[in-house]
Amino acid sequence: MLEAADAALRAAVADAVREARRRSAEAVAWMRVALRGAILLVYLPGWHEPAPWHAAALRVSVVYLAFAVGVLALLRRRWRWEAVALGAAALDLAVVAVGSWRVVALAGGNLALAVAAGAGNGMMLMVILFAALALPAAPAAAISAVAVANQMALAAHSAVSWRLVLVVGLMLSAAAFVAIRNTMRATALAARLAAETYTASLCRAHGEALARASAQAVAQRDEVVAAHRQARDLVRLMVHDLKNPLAALLQYLRLAEVELRGQPGAGPVREDLAQAEGEGQRLSEMIGDLLAISRLETGPVRLAADPVSIGDLLQAVARSCAPHARERGVTLSVRGGEDLVVRIDRDLSRRLLENLVSNALRHCRTGDRVELAGEADGEGVRLAVRNSGPPVPAAIRAHLFEKFAPGEAREWTSAGLGLYLCRLVAEAHGGGVALVDTPGWTVSFEARLAPPQAGGEAAPRAAALAPERRPG
Repeated sequence: MLEAADAALRAAVADAVREARRRSAEAVAWMRVALRGAILLVYLPGWHEPAPWHAAALRVSVVYLAFAVGVLALLRRRWRWEAVALGAAALDLAVVAVGSWRVVALAGGNLALAVAAGAGNGMMLMVILFAALALPAAPAAAISAVAVANQMALAAHSAVSWRLVLVVGLMLSAAAFVAIRNTMRATALAARLAAETYTASLCRAHGEALARASAQAVAQRDEVVAAHRQARDLVRLMVHDLKNPLAALLQYLRLAEVELRGQPGAGPVREDLAQAEGEGQRLSEMIGDLLAISRLETGPVRLAADPVSIGDLLQAVARSCAPHARERGVTLSVRGGEDLVVRIDRDLSRRLLENLVSNALRHCRTGDRVELAGEADGEGVRLAVRNSGPPVPAAIRAHLFEKFAPGEAREWTSAGLGLYLCRLVAEAHGGGVALVDTPGWTVSFEARLAPPQAGGEAAPRAAALAPERRPG
């Protein structure tokens, strides 16, 4: 009997570990589809350009996106998912390696070569992370070793010093080690959880054994909480550390664009650089949102409580969003707030308004209007962003301010984070944000912000403080 129970326990643990790894592989497949789709969007605006590398990159992006969707479908159907995950990781490695060599070969000049090599290193780091998340330790280590060797060879081929080649190898090796080690820890944790769950089911009929299982479950819960806290801190640290290399990349793009000014035939390249800079800027804004969300979700937040001129705040947001509005052919205007001064957190309030305006511009059509407005609301302020674009479907209104909003609602929420951040900012100020009905406008978001409590600490979240719907 003991042998049978032991065999059943081993089988349950093995199934739990395989299921955890399959879910990780499916998550990686979603990320692969999203990233390849984003890259395809970058290249699509220039599909008509005569440069052969651009056409080749576009074709590769289309084919690889189809491949990524196929991999995701197979993983969701659980059809030989381990072999599918391994094949996808190997193809990721091959495509990035071949693409890196090709781009470096086509790069002309030290600056272009540096940008190409840096992009190759970043993409190879993503390959390593994908492999670590989706594969067992041994295949992931093999993929990582080949990736490191390829990038070191690429760096050596680029005629850089042996010290820089060594630095590239050390950085990628360290990233691979950390990623694989954390994945192994997560796998071990899944195994322990499965073992405890199975043991608890066997001990339900026995009082003494049930007591032991309960104590073990409490200890396991503490481990899970600690692991979740560590994972949250790790994600926050990784997102924070992305800011500096991203800022450097944007600086390189601006420098490259400046150096190409006035050069004959450089127009298409400068347009591509401008497009890449815009995408990088949007990524930087997303990182800012993630950091702000992490700060607001972790507990009581000490808000700045300096006097803020609402008129100046609205004008500043309008100026920062004006280029995007002109690009979309949308009229952006400001109303009210000229003589209104309120003690609120200026940076978080500006982020709230910028997210609402960006959300409006994303859905507006050429010729539509967007208005920023502010008015007093007791000791606080009521901020509004209205537009004449398509109305929000009634079916998704209840999910607009949820984190990672499901289904169609995500199209209105900036990957499920933009409006969620607005909600956190408003609640931190003791208020709320809502979609309201305003005559003359098809879409109207309003946020109520109150001055922080004594000491600058954020007020508790309360659904009762959400702004009421009103006609105007």
